[in-house]
Amino acid sequence: MYDAVKDEQIFYYPQVFKSYILTLSSKSFKGLSKELGIQLLVLTKQLGFAYLIFLGDSELAWLRQNNNYKPANNAQEYLVDNKIGRRFNGALQVDHFELPTFVRHISWLIRCNADLPNLYFTDGGQNLIGNICKYGNLHIDTLNEATDKSLEGAIIKSNFKFLNGNNCYNMFGKTGAIAGRRTIP
Repeated sequence: MYDAVKDEQIFYYPQVFKSYILTLSSKSFKGLSKELGIQLLVLTKQLGFAYLIFLGDSELAWLRQNNNYKPANNAQEYLVDNKIGRRFNGALQVDHFELPTFVRHISWLIRCNADLPNLYFTDGGQNLIGNICKYGNLHIDTLNEATDKSLEGAIIKSNFKFLNGNNCYNMFGKTGAIAGRRTIP
């Protein structure tokens, strides 16, 4: 929502019980994006969620930015092939069977398309909110104590590790620059 008087966007976010940044070990972002989808599926199954709902934090279209970097372009094609139009800015319910593939592709869009809205996910009961950052880490906020306890147990049964220092960084380069990352010219 936009406040014309203050000339700024207004964002709403629920009260958070606890926050986590989770990471995975990988030699490349390609491997990380694949493993991220698999491990997010592990978490959702452990938590008893049948699906996750992904939605952007603004009215910007998910596919408003073209990117000719091959992994980002493949991700755009995946969404188009799944009937996501150029103006789509809504929410998607992603079931277990599709979650690993969806996360692999959406991770590349998040990494490479700087003008993409922040994409958040939640479960059907809205017990947690999470997002994948441009570095491939998983940021999760639990919204109640019961979900927090369940999440801690689920993390132990996954390959996720808690990020040391709670600061994300580009682990696949010698600089902070991300190969293929673009903004709309």
